[in-house]
Amino acid sequence: MNRKRKTPSSSATERVIGDFAGRPVRVIIVVVSLIAILFPLYWLIANSLRTKTDYLANPPILFNAPVTIQNYQKILIENGIFKEFTNTFIVAAVSTVIAVVFGSMAAYATVRGRIAKKIRNFFGLWFMIQKMYPAIATAIPVYLVMRHLRLIDTRFALIIMNTSFNLPLVIWLMMGFFEQIPLEMEESAIIDGANFVQRFFRIVFPVTTPGIIASAILAFVGAWNEFLFAVILSVNRSKTLPVVIAGFITDRGLEWGPMAATAVITLLPILIVVWALQKNFVQGLAMGAVKG
Repeated sequence: MNRKRKTPSSSATERVIGDFAGRPVRVIIVVVSLIAILFPLYWLIANSLRTKTDYLANPPILFNAPVTIQNYQKILIENGIFKEFTNTFIVAAVSTVIAVVFGSMAAYATVRGRIAKKIRNFFGLWFMIQKMYPAIATAIPVYLVMRHLRLIDTRFALIIMNTSFNLPLVIWLMMGFFEQIPLEMEESAIIDGANFVQRFFRIVFPVTTPGIIASAILAFVGAWNEFLFAVILSVNRSKTLPVVIAGFITDRGLEWGPMAATAVITLLPILIVVWALQKNFVQGLAMGAVKG
């Protein structure tokens, strides 16, 4: 078996990288990265378990502060955020299901349809651009339309907006997955007498499960954290958790403790979902990164 020989230039490059990023340097980089990622989470949880005197202390108390659950008692018992939690979950879940189902069908039609490759690539670029443009540019027109339709302060309005912003992302991601599915699978299904709907839901859809899970997680997280249209279109009945968090910024100052406690409760479902589906999520992102 012939082994590929390394050229002098590649060996020199590897030697330079190895000398620069030896084991001590790599360990330092990993430790610094972990601190940068985990410290904000620790600080959030720590402040949610502290009294007002402790989380406003100057200099800040990093460790060994007394632990209290009064912030959680305030937001769960006094304020009662169960309605807002329910609103957030319903809006995120429904908009994710709609975006994934219809986005997958649109991506499949784009990839398998009788469309020239240049036009198909243009569609992919257009879907990506739709996700990138600033949402604030449409805030006033959206508000006026929703007010005219009498949808202000309704979950339906938030579902519409989250679906509209997550749909291009799902289409763009799923196009990469559908391009990897061999045509022979569908041709066999056609020979067996399967129509378009049967081929899509029984053959293509199950094969792209990792991609669907990855797209669903990204759409769900985006809808769960959406703030701009939630604060514009909701007043009381359809208020979501991000709006509740922003509500702790008052004219009397910032209520860091209750704000941190609400943020922890908002963060927990996302952590649980991603942790439970992390294998499929990583696999889906890896598959979607390779086209053709």
